[in-house]
Amino acid sequence: MLNTQHQGKWLSYLDELFKLFYFWIFAVFILFLFRVTLIFTFFEKVGNDTTFDDYLNVFMMGFKFDTHAVMLFLIVPILANTFIHTQNREKIVSKIRLFFSYLYLFVALLFSVITLSYFKEYDNQFNHFIFMGLYDDKEAVFHTIMQQYHPIRSLIVFLILFIIATVITKYLNSIKTNLSWFKKHQTVGTKIVLSALTLLLIVVATRGSFGHRPAIRKWADVSKDTFLNKTIINPIRSLGYAYKDYKKLQVNDGVNPYKIMNNIALTQVTTGDGIGLPNHIILVVMESYDSWPLQEKYKGLHVSDNLGEIAKRGIHFKNFLPTASSTFNSLGAIISGLPYTGVNISLKKAFNGEEETSIFKQIKELGYDTFFFYGGFSSWQNLGNFVKNQGANHVYTAANIGGKTESGVWGADDNQLFEMVTDKLRTHKKTFSVIMTTSYHGPFTIDVKKYGYPYRTVKDYPKKYQELDDGSMEPNTLGHLWFSDYALGNFVRDFESKEPDTLFAFTGDHFGRRYFHGKPNLYELSSVPFILYGKGLKGININTNRVGSHMDIFPTILELISQKKYRYKSFGLPMQHKKEDSIAVGYNKMAYKKEIIEKNPNGTFHIWDGEKDTLIKKSEEMSTINNYYNNYMGNAWEKTISKGK
Repeated sequence: MLNTQHQGKWLSYLDELFKLFYFWIFAVFILFLFRVTLIFTFFEKVGNDTTFDDYLNVFMMGFKFDTHAVMLFLIVPILANTFIHTQNREKIVSKIRLFFSYLYLFVALLFSVITLSYFKEYDNQFNHFIFMGLYDDKEAVFHTIMQQYHPIRSLIVFLILFIIATVITKYLNSIKTNLSWFKKHQTVGTKIVLSALTLLLIVVATRGSFGHRPAIRKWADVSKDTFLNKTIINPIRSLGYAYKDYKKLQVNDGVNPYKIMNNIALTQVTTGDGIGLPNHIILVVMESYDSWPLQEKYKGLHVSDNLGEIAKRGIHFKNFLPTASSTFNSLGAIISGLPYTGVNISLKKAFNGEEETSIFKQIKELGYDTFFFYGGFSSWQNLGNFVKNQGANHVYTAANIGGKTESGVWGADDNQLFEMVTDKLRTHKKTFSVIMTTSYHGPFTIDVKKYGYPYRTVKDYPKKYQELDDGSMEPNTLGHLWFSDYALGNFVRDFESKEPDTLFAFTGDHFGRRYFHGKPNLYELSSVPFILYGKGLKGININTNRVGSHMDIFPTILELISQKKYRYKSFGLPMQHKKEDSIAVGYNKMAYKKEIIEKNPNGTFHIWDGEKDTLIKKSEEMSTINNYYNNYMGNAWEKTISKGK
């Protein structure tokens, strides 16, 4: 009788083990289908020189990450099957397995559906940026999601997939495995071999590898195609890495995530070779305005004619990086003078007074009254308190215009914002202003046609752009880029006519994440413009081929306007003093000579050399550049987490 019971438990154990195995195959297949769907959805991003080996390597490496993700949900059912030996063992173990199976289906399918929309916006699976929403305007984010990303449609797709997957799971649960062979060979040796083999396979599946290297991000990039590499880590693992990266940079435990080799001297001294002190200095930070619309190959679209003309008449730095890939992180860095290191400073630097590197604090020493204008609201990212603490004497937002417009989910439209700027500044002298625009931001609900935007459909594009278009950017979205340029051009012409003694500076807060076609190069995926325009600049000789970043904007302005030997604090350098071998730093990106360099999480480097994109794992030159990056960011991180001034 005892032996019979023992045999029954053994067969019950095996039957449950096979059911787990069937579900494991199905669960891995779901993530495989997600990867296939992701590739086909954004197939225009696949490089022209991609080979069969690239696809094979990507799917093989992806399989390793998938087995690990699935085992996160199956480890408890496996342990339950192994160690539960109560009278109702079969029922208890089955319920545990089904609970974790359905939990997996819910998480995997939901994350997969969300990732498709997230990838469209951010050109990646989940990364630390997803947690920046904790500081954002929740209402505006909600309306943007509802109007731009069609969440109801995504929810319906998710529910359909979940129902189908549930039906398949129930079918797998009903399968009766033929255990006759195991029943006949119930020897101690057979059980030991099967148990050992099962344990080995569980360990391998959990590690995602038979070898000594487990499936971790460090070893993920196995293809020369950058886009395909982004599809390897599945949504479950990518969210885990995103949270890990976010926490690593936010927690102030005294451990610097970067490596400091030497301290950076922040004190700079001007040469006095400039234009003198203008009545007004206006720095316009343009929402999502990157460099690609200003490139020669896109000029025929006429969506950036105004800024293009301003750049032509002024000084245009083209090899220029934003300090971050999101609005506040770039804007906060520009204003505080602290490079973005992965730490959100909207709360951290909104008290205890200005940083010594603050642009508002330092420009006031030259006699300027300081203004900040924003098309949104001061509550966004605690922005009002932040800019006031950093030295802005006057803060004007959408609330001063009358609140949100019918089209402005994030606040007022750019034309209204610029009208307010002109109205507030025309009665003042010696002003320094930072303006943050909003209109080139989803959900793109401005009626741009009424302002003269010419493209209603792709067929309205000039012929060569009809051929280039692959559906990556809708005409209406392109229209909001056109509208931001339209409003900017009207503002500059109007303000310059009233106040000719004005120095204008223009940059984008970050690269826009929207491109006219699906294969933007790394330069187009990274660069923002930096343009200087105004009276007295024609005689200024600056090498515009030098590389720079947001941190160099204020030093460049000071070098233009200050007397000789004016001392100030900055992590940046004037563009006038940049050398051929200078390195410009943004978050996870660098500019060097004609190259744009992106640091990948696994330690490799994605490089645009002016002609083509390449993936580099190691080189002596890259080691030197990377050391510069880590030292620069390490110093910035120390200043960022410090309390007080």
